[in-house]
Amino acid sequence: MKNKIWNGSCAECIGPLHLRQNLPMQDSHRLYFSAKNFVAAVSDGLGSRTHSDFGSDLACRCFVKSAKKWIKRKSKSPQKQIRFFYDLWLKKINRSGYSVKECAATFLGAICVSDRLYLFRLGDGMIAALSNGGQHILLSDTKTDSFSNMTSCLEQKLDFSKWEIVKANAGNIETVFMCTDGISDDLESGCSVDFVKDLSVQYKGMSERQIESDMKEWISHWPVPRHTDDKTALFIHKKRENYGRKNR
Repeated sequence: MKNKIWNGSCAECIGPLHLRQNLPMQDSHRLYFSAKNFVAAVSDGLGSRTHSDFGSDLACRCFVKSAKKWIKRKSKSPQKQIRFFYDLWLKKINRSGYSVKECAATFLGAICVSDRLYLFRLGDGMIAALSNGGQHILLSDTKTDSFSNMTSCLEQKLDFSKWEIVKANAGNIETVFMCTDGISDDLESGCSVDFVKDLSVQYKGMSERQIESDMKEWISHWPVPRHTDDKTALFIHKKRENYGRKNR
């Protein structure tokens, strides 16, 4: 369905290491639009887990499915959305016959409901939301103080303390960018927001197809040390006629 306010594009690239080892893509993403709202999800399966590709794909599908129902509720607690999503993911994992441990994955999510934007982050990867007022939102981290493979993830028990949740005025947001750590870990410290700003300037006025094509090009030619990782990026922005205007 066409959205009156927002456009969105996604791109992904399987890591060369996975290609050489004949392993599946472990990143997943979903993007859903209604007339005024959107739901976005990005998940990165833990490389050490046998069925993490299944876990990440299921996470994105379950997040969108639960969010579509959550949007219709009068009381919109983001914690309840996480609970709905988590319970659905666990239920489907258990039905699959796989163990939850072998389906572990990190998660990034965004839900825009009328004039509110909700951001969710568990584990690594990055979410950046650029505001026309200059108060940008960045959910990210560095791993300089920890072993690179240690990260929070979807697992058997829901622990709200491991989740980052942000609620913002969607009317002030012009761009939402989400990416897995195959991209975010290679951005220089302090440059993540500038990276997304540059994309926003470049993509202003471009069609969804043009943006997707360009994203696929630079993701598939990522020229930095962690290029062996799978990479997924999701770019959502206000349509040109809505730039600088609040949602109605």
